[in-house]
This record gives sequence, structure tokens and C-alpha cells, in this order.
Amino acid sequence: MKDQSPPGIRLLGELQLVGCDGRSVALPASRKTRALLGYLIATGQPHRRERLCDLLWDGPDDPRAELRWSLSKIRAVLDDKKGMRLTADRERVGVEIGNAVIDIQRVRSLLGDDVSAAPIAALKDAASLFGVGAFLDGLDLPLCYRYQEWCMAEREAVSRLRLALLTSLVERLQGHPADALAYARALTAADPLSESGHAAVVRLLVREGRNKEALAHYEHASRVLEAELGVRPSAELEEARQTLRPTASASVAAKRPARASGIPPVPRPPPSSAFVGREAERALIDQIVAMRTDRPDVVLVTGEPGIGKSRVLAHIGERLTSAGGRAFAARAYEAEAARPYGVWIDVIREILRESPRDGLPADLGLLLPEMGTVAEAGDRTRLLDAVLGLLRQVVSMRPAAVILDDLQWADEGSSSLLHYVARHIDTTSGLLIVCAARAGEIEDNSAASRVLRSLARDGRLREIELTSMSEAETAQLIRQVDPSLDAAKIFAESGGNPLFSLELAHAHRRGDAGPGRTVEALIAGQLAPLAEGLRETLVWAAAHGRAFTPDDLARSARLDDTELLSALGELERRGLIRAVGGDAYDFTHDLVRQTAYRALSQPRRKLLHRRIARALDTVIGRDGAFAADIAHHAALAEDDDMAAHACRLAGERALRLFANAEAASFAERGLRHAERLAEGPARLELRIAMLKIRVLGATGPGLRPLPPLADTVAEATSDAEALGLQTAAATGHYLLSVLHQEAGDVQQAETSTLRAAEVGRAADETTRARQLANTARCLLELEAEIGRSRALIAEASAIAGPISLELCELYWARGLLERWDGNEDHAVSSLGRALDLARRDKDRWREYKCLTWLAMLERERGRYADMHAHCAELETVAARLGDDETPFVKTLRALAGLATEEASADDALASALTRLRAVDDKSYLAYALNSAAHLYRQAGRASQARLCASEALTVASVMRRHSEIAIARALLAPVGETASAQDIEAASRRDDLSVRAQAALLVSQACPRDSNGGSHAKPAG
Repeated sequence: MKDQSPPGIRLLGELQLVGCDGRSVALPASRKTRALLGYLIATGQPHRRERLCDLLWDGPDDPRAELRWSLSKIRAVLDDKKGMRLTADRERVGVEIGNAVIDIQRVRSLLGDDVSAAPIAALKDAASLFGVGAFLDGLDLPLCYRYQEWCMAEREAVSRLRLALLTSLVERLQGHPADALAYARALTAADPLSESGHAAVVRLLVREGRNKEALAHYEHASRVLEAELGVRPSAELEEARQTLRPTASASVAAKRPARASGIPPVPRPPPSSAFVGREAERALIDQIVAMRTDRPDVVLVTGEPGIGKSRVLAHIGERLTSAGGRAFAARAYEAEAARPYGVWIDVIREILRESPRDGLPADLGLLLPEMGTVAEAGDRTRLLDAVLGLLRQVVSMRPAAVILDDLQWADEGSSSLLHYVARHIDTTSGLLIVCAARAGEIEDNSAASRVLRSLARDGRLREIELTSMSEAETAQLIRQVDPSLDAAKIFAESGGNPLFSLELAHAHRRGDAGPGRTVEALIAGQLAPLAEGLRETLVWAAAHGRAFTPDDLARSARLDDTELLSALGELERRGLIRAVGGDAYDFTHDLVRQTAYRALSQPRRKLLHRRIARALDTVIGRDGAFAADIAHHAALAEDDDMAAHACRLAGERALRLFANAEAASFAERGLRHAERLAEGPARLELRIAMLKIRVLGATGPGLRPLPPLADTVAEATSDAEALGLQTAAATGHYLLSVLHQEAGDVQQAETSTLRAAEVGRAADETTRARQLANTARCLLELEAEIGRSRALIAEASAIAGPISLELCELYWARGLLERWDGNEDHAVSSLGRALDLARRDKDRWREYKCLTWLAMLERERGRYADMHAHCAELETVAARLGDDETPFVKTLRALAGLATEEASADDALASALTRLRAVDDKSYLAYALNSAAHLYRQAGRASQARLCASEALTVASVMRRHSEIAIARALLAPVGETASAQDIEAASRRDDLSVRAQAALLVSQACPRDSNGGSHAKPAG
């Protein structure tokens, strides 16, 4: 019996596992799962589960559950039959590969410690192991920045190794110019800016007697160096050119790029060829479109890549259009996975392109900068309602479908908007929402999969799962290409995957269909013969990672307009790209884009992304609308300075769009880029700006814990003070006050807020007024140094008044001071204006804080309808920010129920207080417990009142909230006993206790109790 080969693992290119039988092992569809497998194999050691969760699942609610799910998929792939197995215990996870051969390890073994000393045979063997694409190609995870940084570093190391290997081969094969030329060409393809590589190609071509090709390559290299580096050819490259004498005709030919119009035509059916097969699915679609069945809110089409999801979506649009309706389609892109509401922005633009309209809600200006107007004050609910209103206008005229393709790459904001629209539009309204997602990969997108599960639970989702086509259906499809082809053979090779079948059919027609080819290899075979001009256009389009326009390519690639339009026309005719509305194009399938992109070396990719990022940076302005795109391309180009600044703009815009998760992600990525910049004031200001986004992006009405950033912020703030950066230092102290206040560290919060005011005095007038007001606000919330707060408010007002400066912080502080003094009407008015200003500035943290204070004030005034309205706003904002936990809001509602004697008020209050204790927010807890004690005492329920007041006293003492302490003591005072002398004295000074606390002390002294110890007086507050 023949010995079996050891299993093999390919990391150079796409991840591939080959079993002992020589067959490739089917890997999990989930990209994160494959990335985890690649990471475990490449690192060659076990890792702690916490490390793996941080690496790949920093966002989901339960990263350990996500890790367990992925490990279950990996365990099913690796078993002892393949000579590999997964090892996992409660602490660590690893992969044992047994005698498997890993390609990168084999390369390093062949080359040894010194590439130049390795035998030529070993160098050739090592070179042959580098496949198409980069290390772990196709497993980029830009939103998992820790993993992405590791992956990029590994790619750089592998790229340097390959370049050293190719350079050595070129040098040592000079006696064999034909062999050396192949490696020299590989070197310039891997590193287009390698002047020594270009010089070697020119010299070797001359030695082979191919002078025209040598001159053409010299001209090509000169253009690349001029375009990318702004330099003329080096002495080495010029010396290589001097070895030949070009003819005039050769020079002209070299300078003239190949015209796309000279490419021989290649017959290919248009993408809109007849829809084949899928009879059951088509019947269901007809029923849904005609509303002959219970129509779901959302139709989800799932299946593997190439299975025909996009074709089914197109069919739904065609059926609805033929029935008198309209279809508006957009697609999510992997490169734009962090662009808030990206796919919906494209849908809205498609709607407005087909049917321009005036009088659009100003809130839509947040999504569409081209409108030129943005609502002065708004919130996420108004933004989502504006989109919903536009869709209702559309379907009021005739039925319509919103078609969202590749939902597995949708950002969190787009997923939330999908949920909102699906839940708020009536199924009889005429709007149909249709989505498509790759099976297996949708689970990697926690936001999108969470929304889909919720819609499915509510009965609002209908899934159409596409499976392989039958042999008869495949034969019908193949006949559209060429009736003479062997459809049975193609079906056996493709397994019934429509895209694979079509590519096999075209390959057979070209005579290029060997056995065992993958669909990606077949697409690569189709791209290989393209002339240089077509290939260049295609790779630049692929590097954009999304739909593109001729202007996009002209700006970044600097291609001649005539040649560019000709190339686009030819690529469209060949079925590689398609028009998608307006003047935009997209690839006919993402696998075509992936194949074109993966053929690029790592240095070439960096070059393309750098050019794209710089081109975008020069045309978009500074409003941040395209900052996410710049951040994406700059990161891939490893331009940390541009990436960091783009992350800041993108993060700030995400906050304005209520996309807090995306904002926090941009801040984390921006901080990593900033770490690699040269030390100095600019880096420090950038770092503090990013920390501000990170802190505010983590806040929310649900009181979720803030990230542990206090030490990091403190260090940056100290450095800013040392460099005399007053504005940055004041911002840092403000962030520290937020972090300490949210953490319940009253003393540190007070210290930080006072320091912020002190540092801010040296800044400009606006910063000084804002910081003084913010310090006053913070002191009032802490119930500390109220006299100083009055002075700070007066000082801030004196600065802001003459320059007509309206500040949220100033109105907020005034409102809290009015509440302290018992002027409730004025307090509501000031806080209402602060809320408007927070919404105008798109400051979501201040927005929910002002809403919370307004809800508390309305409860204290007994205006429960107004309180419930504010609570509803808080709950809506919380839900839109991805935070379903609103324990204090539930507590306020329960207190209102207790005051109005609702039957279930006791249970609701107990549940809300339990949750409030769990989140450990002692400031709200002390207030809630004292409020409950007042109500219980008023109702004559003395034992419940004493329990609540006793706990309130303990909590308020920890928090040093003197007013809440005084209220609790008053509520705990026995019948007939007066308040302590200390409390009575404090009550006589307005800045020691709030009017609410003073009233509680007076009530405890003056009011008679009933027989159960309850007070008959109205509670204070």
C-alpha cells in the first residue's frame, strides 16, 4: 500500500488544509472562525481564552460564547484522521498539527538564518511555496483591530522574506538570464517601487535580446517612480537603460498604454441572463410580491458565495417592477463595515436619484452631507423617523422594495435602522424589505445576526435558503453559454453552484478547464489574459473595495480619461463589472473583486491604498463624511498619521449619528495608530481627542460600565499640562471627572473637575467658559462646594454673554442650581434649553444626562405624564445606542406608579432597585431609595420606609451626598424626635443642603405621624 503524504497547511495565500489523502479540507464558512484557526496554527502555541476573546470578539455581549461556537466548528474540521486536532481546556486553546507541513515553516527551514547563503535549489523550492495572495489572504478583519494588527505585521514579515528571497535568486542566477528574468519580474510585481528590481528586468531583457520590451519596462518603471515617489529613475536604473539603444518607434510604443479597444472580443452572456431554475423559490416570491400569502416584514435570502443570492434579489426587484412597483437596491461592503448607516445612505440616494424631491427633513442631512442643511437639534429617533417617513412617502404612490445585499457586512447603525423600519412599517403599506447574506458569515456580524434573530422571534422574517441547483437546472444554465458543452461533467465539478458552473463553462470554451479547479482559480484564469490597461483598471477598482465611479479611479490611479472609459466599457462587456446607478460601477460578483485584489503583492496593495486615501483626503473636505473610507485605506497603506486623523473625524461623526459602537471602534483604532506617531504636541492632542470619543462612545442611558481608561487619560492629561496644552489638558480633566463620577469616586471626580476649571482658565474664551460651566455642573451633581459652583456659573456667564455664546454646560449648570434652590420651573426651562443645545451639537452623552434630570424634575413636581414622556425618550435613545438596560428609567416609572397607587408598583420598584444595585450606580440609588421612603412613609408603610431610608443613608454616606444623607436621617427620625442640631444648622445655609433636603428636615420636625409612624405631610421632592 502506498504511503500517504503528511497533511499540509497553507498560510501563504488563502488558508488551506490538506488531509493525508491529498484532498483539501472544507473550512467553516465563518471568517472569524477561519481567522481563529489560522492564528492558532501560525502562532504555534496555546492561548488564553481571554486573549482570543479580546482578539476577535471585543464587541459581542458574550464573547466566550462566540469563542465556544467557533471552537466547535474548528473541532469538526480537525480530527485525528487528518493528523491534527484542537486542544482546549478551561483556560487555554491551541492546535496540535502532528506531522503536518506548514508552508511558511518549510520556507524558513529551507532558507535558514541567512538567505544569501542558502543553496539555489533551496531558494527555488522556497519561492515555489509562495502562492497567489498575502499571508492568510482573505482573512482581514478590520473591525478586530488587535487581530488585524497582528495579521498586518505577519504579512510585512513574510513580504520582506519573499523580497529577500527573490533578490537573492536574481543576483545568483545572472549566468542564467532566462531563469533570473522570471524572478526579477516576480520581484517587481511584489514590490513595484524596487528600483534595483526594475533595473534587473531591463538588464536581463537586453541580455536576452528583447530591447523593445526592455525599453517598455524602463518607461513603465519611470512612470511608477514619478507617480508614487515624485523622483526620477535612479543611477542604477539609468545605467541599465544605457545598455540599449531604443528606436523611435519602440519609444513611442513604450509610452503608449495598451488601448482597451484593441482587446479581442470575448463572448459572454450579460449578467441579466434569464433566471434559471429555483421554481419553488420563484413561486414563493410571486406570492409575496402579489401579497397572496402572509407577507413578512423582511425576506432574507441566504446561501454560500456564488449560489445565486444576488440573482434572486434581482428577480424580486424585476417582479415588483413588472407589477407596477419600484425597487431600490444597495449593497453593504466589507471595506465600509464601519461606515454608519452606509447601506441605507446608498438606498436613500438611489430613491432621490430616481425621484428628486424638495422639503426633505433636515434630520436626513446627518446622512446626506450634500443636502447642505442639518437639523439644529435632533436625536436618533428623529433621524430614524426621517428615514421611515421618506419610505412611507415612496410607498404612498406605489409599492416598493428596499433590497439590501451582503448584509453580513452591514454596520451596526444599518442593522439598527433595518430593525426600526421593519418594526414600524405596516406589512400592508406596500413596502417589502429583502436582504441577502452569506450563510456562515452572517453569524460573524453580531449586530446584524441579533436583529435577524429578533425579527424571526417576532414572526417578521421569512428566510429563503438557497441550495445547490439540480443537474437539470445546471444543464439549462450551461446551455445559455454554449449548448455543445458537457453539462453533466460541469455539474459534477461544480456541485450545482451556479457561479462555479458558469465559470467552468467559460473555462471549457477557452480550453482552460483542468480538473480540481476552484471558482477563484477559474476567475483568475479569466483575468490573466487581460491587457495591462484593463488589468490596471481592474485592480484599482478592486482596491477601492466598494462601488466606484470613473472619477474615483481617475483621481487615485491617474488614468487617462479616454483610456479609462474605454477600459470600463470593455470590462463591463466582459461581464466583470456592471453599472449600478448614476455613473457608478460595481463588480458583478464580490469573488471577482477578491480574485483581482488577491493577485496583488503586499507592497503593491499598500501603494494602491495610499494613493486612494490621499485622493479622498484632498476632495472630501473636513466634515468626516468619507473619513471612514480614508481610515480604511490609510490603515491598509500603514500611513498611521493619516489613519489616526481620519479615525478621529470618523469617530466624531459616528457620535453625531448615534453610532456609539462605531465611534468607540474608530477611537480604539485611532489610538493604536497614534501610538506609532512621533512624540510631540500634535500626537498628544490627537490622543486626548481619541480618548474623548472613546469615553463618550461608551456612555449611555443604560448605565453600562465605562472602559477602564482612567490611568490612560490621567497620563495623557499630565503630559498635556507639561507641554502647556491647556485646551487638551482641560479636556483630559473633564474626561477624568466623567470617569470618576460614573465609577462613584466622588473625591476624585471633584478633584478632576476643579482642576479642569483651573487649567481651562488659560485657554481661549470659548474653552474657558465651557470648562468653568462644566466644572460648576459637575460640582452640583456631586453636591460639593455649591458656593463655588455659583461663582463659576457667574464667571462663565460673564464670558459667554458678551460674545453671544450659548453653551449646553452653562444652561445645564444653571438648571441644576435652580433645582438646588427649589426653583423648579426655572430649572426645567434651563435644562430644556441645555437639551436643545446638546441635540444641536449632536452630543449624545449630554443629551441623555439632560433628559435624565428633566425626568427627575417632573417626577419631583408630580407631573408624571411629562416624566413618562422623558422616560420614553430615554428608553428610545438607549435602544438606538444598542443599550437595552435602563434601570434608573424603570425606577422612575416605578416611583410614579407607587405615587399613583398602581397595583403592581411594589413589584416593579423592587425589580428596578435590584437592577440599579447590580449596576452599582450609587448616586441614582440613594435618590431612588429616599424617594421610595418618602412615598412609603406618606402611605403609612413605616417598615418599608425605614428599610429604604436606612439603605439610602448607607449609600449616600459612601457617596458623600450631604443632601441625600440629611433626607435619609429625617426619614429615619423616630416619631416626635427632631432632627440633629448639625442637620438643623446645615438647613439654615442654602449652600450646604438643597431646598429638597431642607424641606425634608422641616417635615420631620413639624409633621405629626399616624399610628403606624407615617407622616401625613407631602414629601419634600
